[in-house]
Amino acid sequence: MNAKIKSDEIVLSVKNLTKNFDKLEVLKGIDIDVKKGEVVAVIGPSGCGKSTFLRCLNCMEDPTGGVIMFQGENLVDRKVDINVHRQKIGMVFQQFNLFNNLTIIKNITLAPNVVALGNLRKAKCKNFFIKFANLFRKKDAKKPLIEIKQTKKEIKKANEEKAYALLKRIGLEEKANAYPSTLSGGQKQRIAIIRALAMDPIVMLFDEPTSALDPEMVGEVLDLMKQLAIDGMTMVIVTHEMGFAREVADRVVFIDEGRIKEESAPAEFFSNPKNDRLKDFLSKVL
Repeated sequence: MNAKIKSDEIVLSVKNLTKNFDKLEVLKGIDIDVKKGEVVAVIGPSGCGKSTFLRCLNCMEDPTGGVIMFQGENLVDRKVDINVHRQKIGMVFQQFNLFNNLTIIKNITLAPNVVALGNLRKAKCKNFFIKFANLFRKKDAKKPLIEIKQTKKEIKKANEEKAYALLKRIGLEEKANAYPSTLSGGQKQRIAIIRALAMDPIVMLFDEPTSALDPEMVGEVLDLMKQLAIDGMTMVIVTHEMGFAREVADRVVFIDEGRIKEESAPAEFFSNPKNDRLKDFLSKVL
C-alpha cells in the first residue's frame, strides 16, 4: 500500500516455530518477521497449517517449540503471562464469535471493561498495602501511591464512547443496542473487527475473515480491512481472497506442508512464482 509509512521496527519475530498434535507434525519450523505497519497475507492449500500458524501467534494453540518474540518477551515461554500480551494482539475469526446474549455495544466494551476494571482493582489493592506499610516507614522512606486516573464509572463511560465512535466509523452506530442475531454476516464480521480494535491492538490477526460470508457481503469486510491497512495497522491475514492479497498485502507468504515455501511482494509473488508447488496452487485459484 503506497499510502502507508514504512517501518523497520519488528513487531513479531518468529523463529523455528513448530506445532505437533500428538504424532502429527503440523508446523515444521516457521521463520518470519512482521514489521510495524506491514500487512502479511498467508495463503496455501487446506490443511497446510495456515490457521494453526496464526493461532500459535497468540498461543491459542500452544506451540510445541520455537520462539515468538512480542514486546520483548518470548510468548512460547510458559513463564510469560500470555493474557497480558493477548490484550495487544487482536484476533478475528471465521465465525465472528460474538456473544449472542449481549448487545453490540456490550460485545465491544466487554473486554476493555474487564481489563481496565481489573487494573483498577489491582491498583487499589496495591495502594492499600502501600498505605499500611507507610505507617511503619520513616517520613523520607514512605512510598508514593499508584496514581488512579479514572473511577469505575469513568472507565465504563470512556469505553462506551469509544465503542460508539468505532461503530460510527463503520456506519453501524444505529445497531448499538441490537443483538448479533439481527445482523447480517458482513455486519457481524465488521463488529468483530472493531471489537478487536477497541483494545488498541499492536497487531491484528485475521483467520479467513470472509470465508463464512455470502459473496455479496465479502466486499464490506474487505473494505474495512483495506482502510486499516492504509491507517498503518500491522496485520497477518490468512486468506483465500487472492485479489485482496495482491492489492493490499505488502508481502504474501505461501505455506505448504507446515513450511513457508515462498514469500515475496505481491507483484513478484503472483507474476513470477518460483516454487513448483506454488505455481500449481496459483494455477488452480487464479
